[in-house]
Amino acid sequence: HPRPGEVSLENENYSQAVEDIKLCLEKQKNLPKDSRLVAESHYQLGVAQGFNAQYDEAVESLNSAITIIKEKIKNLNETHKTPSDDIKKEISELEALVPEIEEKIVDTKDMKKEAESKPKEGEEGFSADTKDVKMTKSVSTIAVKRKAEDDGTDSKVKKVAADGEKETEKTAAAV
Repeated sequence: HPRPGEVSLENENYSQAVEDIKLCLEKQKNLPKDSRLVAESHYQLGVAQGFNAQYDEAVESLNSAITIIKEKIKNLNETHKTPSDDIKKEISELEALVPEIEEKIVDTKDMKKEAESKPKEGEEGFSADTKDVKMTKSVSTIAVKRKAEDDGTDSKVKKVAADGEKETEKTAAAV
């Protein structure tokens, strides 16, 4: 099931992605304040807003993601005085996310600087920037993996169809 906004992001429909993800966050309001899902949505929103040239909002969204993750780490540490391996693993995963998101914030601020220093008409130009490639990578690799799984079923169907055609050729040839 693609995450909200993922399809729009892939289609480079960034304003739609922003809308989709905001709707998703609206629905996630009842989740715990430190939900990893909510943090992920804020992160996705930040990425979409960055692409949509809403740099300040993007930085805010990314900061929200960090705040939620730090809260989650704090809560995990407090509720599990002697954390199990699973909890330890989750904490270290979460801790690893923070610098990644912080890096994305720096990237976004750089994108803003670049956008501001460029003439407005050249806006198309900056989407080919290498920084953006890194941004889209995570989204598109998820999608590629999913597509590959779908293709598995397709090729089986095609193979059966192809075998069926061979049968008809044989019978046609036999006639």
